[in-house]
Amino acid sequence: MRVTEIKSIDYVDCTPENPMQLFWLNPLAGFDTWVFSRRQEFTLSTSDKDIFEPIINYLQLANGIQTPLGKEAFMSIKLGYEGLNRQQVIGISYLFTSRLVYVMQGINQVVVSVREGSYKLYDTGESKHKIEFEIVLPRLYTVSL
Repeated sequence: MRVTEIKSIDYVDCTPENPMQLFWLNPLAGFDTWVFSRRQEFTLSTSDKDIFEPIINYLQLANGIQTPLGKEAFMSIKLGYEGLNRQQVIGISYLFTSRLVYVMQGINQVVVSVREGSYKLYDTGESKHKIEFEIVLPRLYTVSL
C-alpha cells in the first residue's frame, strides 16, 4: 500500500461552550474546519437605505421631517480561540484570505465573510497564542415602504 496523503486531526476531549464550526476553502482547494468557542459577541448593525422628506405646508400639523424608506441590517459575531500553537495559527490564518467561508447552522450552510481588519493575534506565553476576529452573516431582510 502506498500513502498518498497524510491528514492530521487536532482533537480536544471536551464539549466547548457555544460551539460555532467554520469551514473555509484552503489554498489547496480543500476545506479546513475549526470549532470556535472561546467567546461569542453578537452585534446587530443597522442603517437607513433611503430617506423621504415630505413637503411640509403647515408645521403645526407635521408628524416628522424625515421618514426612512427602508433599513439594512447585518448581524456580526466576534469569535476567538486560545491555547493555539504556531502551526494551528498558520492553518487558521488561511481563513482570512479564503474567498469561501461558511458556518453550519443545523443542516444548512450559511456563507459568511470575515470583517476586514478584525483579526487579532495575541501571544499568551509558552508558545501559545490567542486569536480573535469577527464574521458577518448575510444581510437581514427588513420591511421597506
